Amino acid sequence: MHDPWIETVILKPAIMPVTVLPPDPATTVVWRMTGAGESDVLIAGPRTKASYHVTKELPVCVRLRIRLGRVMALLGTAADELVDRTVPLDDVIGPSDLAERLVAYRDRPAEAVEVLGGFLVGQLPHRLPGRVEFVSNAIAELTPGAGGMRAPRRVDETAAALGVSDRYLRRVFRQAVGVSPKHFARITRVRNVIGQPRESWADTAAYAGYTDQSHLIADFRSLMGVTPKAFASGDVPLSAC
Repeated sequence: MHDPWIETVILKPAIMPVTVLPPDPATTVVWRMTGAGESDVLIAGPRTKASYHVTKELPVCVRLRIRLGRVMALLGTAADELVDRTVPLDDVIGPSDLAERLVAYRDRPAEAVEVLGGFLVGQLPHRLPGRVEFVSNAIAELTPGAGGMRAPRRVDETAAALGVSDRYLRRVFRQAVGVSPKHFARITRVRNVIGQPRESWADTAAYAGYTDQSHLIADFRSLMGVTPKAFASGDVPLSAC
């Protein structure tokens, strides 16, 4: 599809009583329709912490998760301006009739993905920002390996490997991804824990690349708002929104 720019596509979320939104360094484009036929396209920026909501009934909900480091090229805005925000697409790129056009695809969400993805790719400038490859390399260095196979590089190690200063790396990474390199590594590690049951939390900590179980619990509570045990049992704080 639009693989260099869109990482994953969700045509409709699973029907669950609670929607769990874990911390996420990525920016997502969302098209949704209400039962009354209202259509809108939203930009959900990177989330620094988890949130929990009662699931809303929507006949159509399409989510396109933009590949890390590609937000500036697709949307023409720095990712750090979108952190912990959900805003209309038109507020970011200017007025468009995209939401109205997508109504025709209410019963054909797979085709809507092509239209939405094609619209986003159509926003690309003729010359892509030169930092796309640099940021991709930084992400690869800073991403912890699942299964505890590789710990993420420290920021200073990553900067040295890429031939830049720590300050430059932090500035460019935050603009392109939305969060600092350190917070990106923390989010990625917590996401590795979610949905990865182990015989014990000590095993889970080792799998996700934490130094020990207490490190896992402290980081998980900080980003998810609850302990790993409470999260696993579904004991989470629901938002009134």
